[in-house]
Amino acid sequence: MQIELSQAMLEALKRAKHVPPDVQRRIDGVTPEPGLTPPRYALHLSDDEAIELSELLQWHVRTDPATGRPTADSAPYAEVIARIAESQF
Repeated sequence: MQIELSQAMLEALKRAKHVPPDVQRRIDGVTPEPGLTPPRYALHLSDDEAIELSELLQWHVRTDPATGRPTADSAPYAEVIARIAESQF
């Protein structure tokens, strides 16, 4: 599966903790798609890796108690989770 990432989402993934080595190699290998402004990135994952990453990122998402929405710091993680879910259908 291919997940399209923004710069903010890619940077958040690079900061994520406890990423399994196989998924980390995929993240480290992401390069910008040529000719796009703003830059976009494609993360290629197997179905198993996508599930693994989605489950891991759920631990990184924090919500604002007043709104129930992800905090600014964790919003990129929530967006990656949503894109993985969309790609699975």
